[in-house]
Amino acid sequence: MVPVAPPYTIDDFYTPAEVDALFGVVKNHGPWPLISALHFKTAEEFLAVAGGPNRPKDAKLTDYTSPSFRGYFAQDGVCFYDEVYDIYFSKRLIEIAKKLHGAEYGMAHNMLFNLAGPSHSYDAGHFDGATWRGINLHNCPLWLIAVMAKSGLFDRYKVKTAQVITYFYESGIDGGFTYWPDGPDRAPQRFVPPFHNTAMVSDNSEMYHRREANGPRELRDCPELDITTVVDWAGNDEWVLSNDGREIGRFDEANRRVLFHWTGLVFRDRAEVTAYLEHTDDLTLDKVFEIFLADLRERGIPCTEPSDPATDPEFIQLLNTTYAMSPQQYPDEAPLDTKAPAA
Repeated sequence: MVPVAPPYTIDDFYTPAEVDALFGVVKNHGPWPLISALHFKTAEEFLAVAGGPNRPKDAKLTDYTSPSFRGYFAQDGVCFYDEVYDIYFSKRLIEIAKKLHGAEYGMAHNMLFNLAGPSHSYDAGHFDGATWRGINLHNCPLWLIAVMAKSGLFDRYKVKTAQVITYFYESGIDGGFTYWPDGPDRAPQRFVPPFHNTAMVSDNSEMYHRREANGPRELRDCPELDITTVVDWAGNDEWVLSNDGREIGRFDEANRRVLFHWTGLVFRDRAEVTAYLEHTDDLTLDKVFEIFLADLRERGIPCTEPSDPATDPEFIQLLNTTYAMSPQQYPDEAPLDTKAPAA
């Protein structure tokens, strides 16, 4: 997978008022769940999206969970917070997205934030959830979207996307961004902090990338972290982690890493817009699984059709194995973290 163009950065992207509005939502509308809790139910689902070449048996989702949290400002054309309405629908963002692909038309799709305290990164590299006509993050599991993209079987249905991701991480302790602009089998490159209102323009649905571990190394472990952990603003420059209302940890503003992630959909011409809006050539989940099963048969891979392919662990593992793809190299400065086995 190779992006339409390498990513590039823009300094001081948002105005001070826009920065205040974005952080205001994060601080005033929590608590916020873990990224893992939003998108995954099992380790196999995580590994389909962000697994490396070595995939241990009997892995648990908590083996790949770190204190990295997510919330949505807007989804699929609906803005949830008036404070960021004009940002989400910004003509500037849409024009940047169109220019990246040389497209004539564009629209705002999703806008979210990620907030991480000092933490490891067990993400071996992933690409952002793609959009196809009829299938996207709002009606399809993220693991399935990842395998669909890796397989290459659905490319004719794909809608082009562009991302503008704006980082705030002023610490110099790790916390960079690793990306593979020449494909996952080639050497990676990095953007390194400090970041302050630093935007990266990218084709992230076609490019492997990952958050690097960040914060003081001695603070990266959070023994009581589990899939129910949430984060909230505590005031006095601190964020608090809690499980069912019980505090399990804190981190301060100096060690937090935040990104504001905007995604736009772009279209080459009116015909592409019409196909997307009028659903004249859409995928459905049933059609997706029919295509996968036909491809498995053509490859000579035995498979009994499961009653619920979207949740069947053995079927998910089979698709993961059949269409496996992941980065092979990591920067010396930002190796892939692995969780030590329990004593």
